[in-house]
Amino acid sequence: MKKIIALTLGLSAALSAQAHMLWLERGTDSQTHAFFGEYSDQLKDTQDSALKSFNTATAIQDKQKLKAKVEHDHLSYATKGTADVQLSNELIYGESLLTYHAKAGRQNLKAESELDIVPTQINSNTFTVFYEGKPASGVELTVFSPQYWEKKYTTNQQGQVKVETPWKGQYVIEISKEADKVGKLNQQAYKKQYLVTSLSFIH
Repeated sequence: MKKIIALTLGLSAALSAQAHMLWLERGTDSQTHAFFGEYSDQLKDTQDSALKSFNTATAIQDKQKLKAKVEHDHLSYATKGTADVQLSNELIYGESLLTYHAKAGRQNLKAESELDIVPTQINSNTFTVFYEGKPASGVELTVFSPQYWEKKYTTNQQGQVKVETPWKGQYVIEISKEADKVGKLNQQAYKKQYLVTSLSFIH
């Protein structure tokens, strides 16, 4: 479920770097943890800065809505089993709509957000990028390895890409897109949309 939250001053500083994203990590304690920051550098925002703007965001697993337990540098959700988890949040900043979406797992084969990364088969390393419900060609993805190694890929004409996973551990895929979209959210007008989506999975 998306939550509409007014941006704090701390978040404006955090968003100065486009590398900021929202991502999920499945813990060994049956929890799913949500972080906001720069994944490649493992810089995680805290409750003293941008993270607090995500505190009311609701995660979804098996159609169940889960509230966050607020921690200093992350949010925790009491998830169960191996079913995929997703978390979305929208923020208004100036005249821009910032749309964040994060998923953990490779079981759901249906696009759930405006900009989404979907495996072609359960647990597949081949993914389709969807934008507004349609496969999106020519989209650049960044893949982070368990060692935070980083590699760029571009989707083909079918909107698909095959990702290399040479090491065991967690991989995170990130995509972003700017759109000249005009509208209102919570009575606030915007003239541009910036979407950032991530997918994390264990290989």
